[in-house]
Amino acid sequence: MTLASQGTMHTELTLGDVLPAYSQPHQSAELTVFLSGLIQEIIFYHPSLVEKKDQLSERDQMTLAGVLAGAELHGHFVDTLVNYVEAAILSHHQTIRVCLSDADSHAFRALLGGEVEPEELNPAMGLRGVSRFASCGYNAAFALECEVIKSLREKGHDIEIIVPFVRSLSDAAKITDRLAEQGLPRGLKQLKVLFGCDVPSSALLSERLLGYFDGVAINIDSLTEHTLGLDRANPELTSLFDPQNDAVLELISLVAQNAHGLNKPVLAICDQLLDYPRLQEKLAEQQVVTFVTM
Repeated sequence: MTLASQGTMHTELTLGDVLPAYSQPHQSAELTVFLSGLIQEIIFYHPSLVEKKDQLSERDQMTLAGVLAGAELHGHFVDTLVNYVEAAILSHHQTIRVCLSDADSHAFRALLGGEVEPEELNPAMGLRGVSRFASCGYNAAFALECEVIKSLREKGHDIEIIVPFVRSLSDAAKITDRLAEQGLPRGLKQLKVLFGCDVPSSALLSERLLGYFDGVAINIDSLTEHTLGLDRANPELTSLFDPQNDAVLELISLVAQNAHGLNKPVLAICDQLLDYPRLQEKLAEQQVVTFVTM
């Protein structure tokens, strides 16, 4: 096996294409779409405004009207994202996955209309993933995200879903119900649903969680933060952020082995992968398809 050095990519590492495309495409058969990134880059407004637009100031109402350009918000949100994703799907993309929004409340508050988002003392460990989708305040926005996936599938694209921040077995049951309520029951018309491994609990429970899901996507940066118990955004802790920490690598191995043992796909999502040769080696060794987001 060819080892990577810092600043180079392991030659046996399988890389997938991502959207938004922060790096060069790899002509991969796999495309993963991150709704959070697209909402921040091409939507600009908080999706909960679909039912809370009247809470905006007059100035923000005018700004939103400029973004919508005469369209109603529901249609603008769904059509803009569907058209953007469709344009990115190329003939060599055989597996297309859409990751529901995994942003925290801090990122959502930066959007137009972000004041509808409740403030949290620790956003990184707050309402994210299933806890957000199951909250009353995000019901309408979650329905919009599901509409994007349903529309893509209705247009003939075989879309799989990644659910971020599945922290427990109860989360697995909860999101299965929520997706079914939105007309996206796992298994209907071969719909596959993967869970996002963002925290140690989902890694340790991965074998049991895979009973509810068709695969797993490891968010390495999030898993590192929560495994090491540090805030990556805190400049005083930046030097301690290390996805190559032995604890993180062991959790990655555990998840990959559990997925392979059940013959289910295992993916990894990571920023700045070039900086981490040991991590690359681990991902290549465990045959994990990897998506570099920056």
